[in-house]
Amino acid sequence: MIKRKHKILNIFLSVCICMASILAYSTNSFAKEDLNGPDVSAEGYCVIDADTGEVIIQKNMNERFHPASITKALTALVVLEEDYNMNDTITFSEEAINSLTADSSTLPPIAQIGEQMSVKDVLYGMMLSSANECSNALAEYTAGSVKEFAKLMNEKAKEVGAINSNFVNAHGLDDENHYTTPYDMAMIFKAGLENKVFKKIVSTANYTIGQTNKTAARNLQMGHKMVNGSYECEGVFAGKTGRTVLAGRTLLTAATRDGRTLISVIMKSNDDEFYNDTSIILEYGFGIASGKMEPVVWKEQKETVWATGNVKIREFPSIYALEKGILQKGSSVERIATYGDWSKIEVSGTIYYVCNDYLTNHDPSKPIEDTEEATTKAESMATEETTIEVTTKSYKNGDGNNDVVEQSASNSLEESYTSDALDTFNSNVVLLIIVLVIVIVCIILILIVLQKNKHNNRRNRF
Repeated sequence: MIKRKHKILNIFLSVCICMASILAYSTNSFAKEDLNGPDVSAEGYCVIDADTGEVIIQKNMNERFHPASITKALTALVVLEEDYNMNDTITFSEEAINSLTADSSTLPPIAQIGEQMSVKDVLYGMMLSSANECSNALAEYTAGSVKEFAKLMNEKAKEVGAINSNFVNAHGLDDENHYTTPYDMAMIFKAGLENKVFKKIVSTANYTIGQTNKTAARNLQMGHKMVNGSYECEGVFAGKTGRTVLAGRTLLTAATRDGRTLISVIMKSNDDEFYNDTSIILEYGFGIASGKMEPVVWKEQKETVWATGNVKIREFPSIYALEKGILQKGSSVERIATYGDWSKIEVSGTIYYVCNDYLTNHDPSKPIEDTEEATTKAESMATEETTIEVTTKSYKNGDGNNDVVEQSASNSLEESYTSDALDTFNSNVVLLIIVLVIVIVCIILILIVLQKNKHNNRRNRF
């Protein structure tokens, strides 16, 4: 009898374990869906919380890419953790200068063999001007050679959670064995920002290297346009740029809004889009982090729609994305999906995006039969036209055509909740409740069995 009860107990325990596994799987599946981010030109990106490391949105965040000069963020971190006196002198060696390729980014002008600067000046030169000779000089100063310094870089990378990377140089020039991932670079930049000196350097817009034994004073400007102020993006305070043939455009960016700091990493973007890409993913990232947005899930909605006015066609669903043309008033187009205030349209086999406020599913050349519907449509159109007139705005990424208007999509970033995402959430909540009920029932039955077993044991004693 006791063996039988033990068998029942084991069955109940197994059921509980299975239910827990199902719950864990369900939670993880939902978490993965939560990471869906917007369409951008970059082949990979990652947005994380700078305090917790939580991934907010991502695209191919664990895929390997060439990092280019965002490598220098790790170089600076390794050097700074050596806790050097920032006024110590570094002398540029022949190897540090002559090992560079012709297309290398350097100081203005490039450092000379035998030129001497402080550790502080060399660090600023590396991070603001992305000077490759400064990277080499710091590596040699710290470890004796670039090869030995790369070992320290890989150790530090693994220490901060960047486990899918391998670094063979301090500057980021292309090498088949020099690679990282968007997530790894986000974790590296996160660790860097926790160092006060690092944070100050990557947040500096302008810096002057005083006269040296070889050259007059150099005036440096931060290469990251969002940091130096030449490209506006709310809350951005720190960053690092990168660009090579194989890497394309890469970009590290940190921004703070409403007391929360996010880090974004863009990899394998292009010259036209990499700042736009960063604006878009930060825009979405902060929306999702604040709980005002759901993950990006496009709802298929194939139909013909007409433009109610001249409207900009965007390459991606954001006011920051480049304008690719104009959809003229009264023109028809095939809408294939919607998300928030944006429509995905197909023009000559190519996908573009248009703000929903300028589209209608009624052909304006044909009368609306239903009077009530016509009245509603007319009122809606009147309201829409008034709103458009009030919010007419010329965006910096357009071609300056002020006759074409586009309502800001910021409201969609705060209020858009797709039914697909909500359905997914609701199904997970239902599954969670079912699992909890089963677990509770199992626990109660186990307690009953144990109590009976205990009672029988006492009775057997007597």
